[in-house]
Amino acid sequence: VRTADGALLDALSAIQKATAEGARIFAPSEIGTAIENREAAISQREVGEWREVVVLAVNASSYANDALEISIAQRDRSAEAIVSDVQGDVEGRAPAEPDWTDRGLNDVLVEFERMRTLSSSTTQITFRDLSRLRLNPNSNATIQRMRSDPLTGGEVTKVSLANGDFYALLNQLSDKTSFEIEVPGVETTTNSTDFWIKNDDSGARFVNYDGPELEILRDGERIALGENEGAVLSGGATQRAEVLYSPRLTAPELGQIIYKQAADLNWEPFEGAEAYWLEVATDPAFNEMKVSEWGIRDTGFMASGLAPSRYHWRVAALDRLGLPGQWSTAQDFTIRLDNTPPFLTLLSPGSGTIATSPSVEVLGASELDAVVTLNGEAIDVGSDGSFLTSVALATGTNTITVLAVDPAGNQSSRSQAVVYRPAASVSITLDDGIPRIGTALASRTAELSVLALTNADPGTDVVVRGADQAVVVRARVETGRMLQFTVPVDEAARDYRIEVLAPGGTVEGALGFTGLRDSVPPEVEFDLPPPRATSDATIDLTGSVSDGSRLEINGTQVPLRDGRFDLTLTLEPGENAFDMVASDATGNLKVVRVTTVQDLDPPEILRVDLGRPQGDDGPIEIIVEARDKSGLRQAAPFVISVDGDEREGFLRCDAASGLCRASLPPEPGALELVELIVEDYAGNAAFE
Repeated sequence: VRTADGALLDALSAIQKATAEGARIFAPSEIGTAIENREAAISQREVGEWREVVVLAVNASSYANDALEISIAQRDRSAEAIVSDVQGDVEGRAPAEPDWTDRGLNDVLVEFERMRTLSSSTTQITFRDLSRLRLNPNSNATIQRMRSDPLTGGEVTKVSLANGDFYALLNQLSDKTSFEIEVPGVETTTNSTDFWIKNDDSGARFVNYDGPELEILRDGERIALGENEGAVLSGGATQRAEVLYSPRLTAPELGQIIYKQAADLNWEPFEGAEAYWLEVATDPAFNEMKVSEWGIRDTGFMASGLAPSRYHWRVAALDRLGLPGQWSTAQDFTIRLDNTPPFLTLLSPGSGTIATSPSVEVLGASELDAVVTLNGEAIDVGSDGSFLTSVALATGTNTITVLAVDPAGNQSSRSQAVVYRPAASVSITLDDGIPRIGTALASRTAELSVLALTNADPGTDVVVRGADQAVVVRARVETGRMLQFTVPVDEAARDYRIEVLAPGGTVEGALGFTGLRDSVPPEVEFDLPPPRATSDATIDLTGSVSDGSRLEINGTQVPLRDGRFDLTLTLEPGENAFDMVASDATGNLKVVRVTTVQDLDPPEILRVDLGRPQGDDGPIEIIVEARDKSGLRQAAPFVISVDGDEREGFLRCDAASGLCRASLPPEPGALELVELIVEDYAGNAAFE
């Protein structure tokens, strides 16, 4: 930065030195290039391109030094002037020219050359000593005399103003001998360096802005105008007046950057002002005029069609005599064209964000000079262009829009949709119809079908995890807020966990369950075996059903209490059959048939044989043949007499053959059957 500023100062010094030696006259191209390079360097300095500033400033110094050498070599030339600024249509007519021709920038003017400006046009004539005359619109002037002393640099210049007006700014440091202005019928000589003169049909007007006097001679009358004093010469009369003070400029602000090719220029009203004179130039010395408007009635003017550049402007108030007052303090503004949208990035929230809290952080960055708004509200931007803020969310989809607007009005926008879904307490209820063994859900097959109800919205994601937290099943809540899926099971119990997920993946509700496979039918156990036969009209059955949830007998459900049953069956004479069906929760079945006979008749004894079939020395044998529909009991008591001595025992009966037998040791004596009792299973007894 120091190097760049030093180079700019060196360039300015070189330009001033060359200009003082007449570079504007003798080396206009070189000094013009030097000035252009320095102005370009100043522009680059405004945007921080320091290396370019140094390069351009060094180039400016080089061109200025070349202009200095040329000027020194040409100091002994005849006095000439150049056209140093042209705005609009400007024409000239040299003594040798028969007609008016266009005049352009840096054209050389000679003695007796005439210059004129057309409507909305201005031109500036710069003399060898850097004195300047600016011809305003519709003006006509003649350079009557230009003489210079090559030894001292002194000059004699005389300009005749036929009509129109010009503003003169003479070089206070030059060694000129005199500068004369001629208006028809009026001669002026002056030591003033800052004055304005106008001539039209209404008369001649003069204003002196400098301390030294402006001397006016008319018909032997001498009129001396002091500082900020004016005069109107009309007919034979003279009106003198103090010119108005300078107005105060209000807008644009000093140094303001305007991002369009028009500037709305405004100033405060000035008391006594009938109108205003406005000038806009691209240099602070107002050598390169871009706008010159005389007689503005308002206190504002829209200067349009301005190319991108830095501009300087000033305003003078016109009094009732038409005399321009002092120039206001000049201010500058810059026209800059910028059609590039500002940089803007939105880092957070990301695409598809689903929030469970009522606010979300917004993080991003933009250009430093951009105004950033979030959903229409301005937010603070850090020194590095970053911004971080939070925005409240409403339930559902929220659109977050960040807008960056740079000083030129260019816009960049970034939007992101955030779904706010408040964290919910989701309930899960397993269907009561699912088979259970204890607290475990059971299935007869290797797949367990699970049905549940939840208060989660249809479409909500659901995962089922095993004991190792691995995902076993993925599902979604169905219409009616139902949830159904299947998981594998086997004889060993397995633990599972149902998780209902929020859109962001967080668990909003969970329920654990145990599943197992049960393919073994239940067992029916009787406390006492059912009687094969009975003479009673009813029989009582008691017992239990293992792992059973239901028991039926001949299609009628039997009430169970803690898995036990206690019932009385009514019998019909003859054989009675009862089917007991036990079913468990998974549908396994166990069928037990109970048969019994209701027998009311005693057995029928067909024959009784008592003897010694192997001889008198052989054993005593008893054979009884009987029959009964319910079957004979296995033991039948008897009493016999052997020679008067009684012997008792039991016959062993075979229910299939109906034969009952007993054998006693050999014993001599007479045999006699005392008593024989044969019973059936119903409890009926036959006696013999």
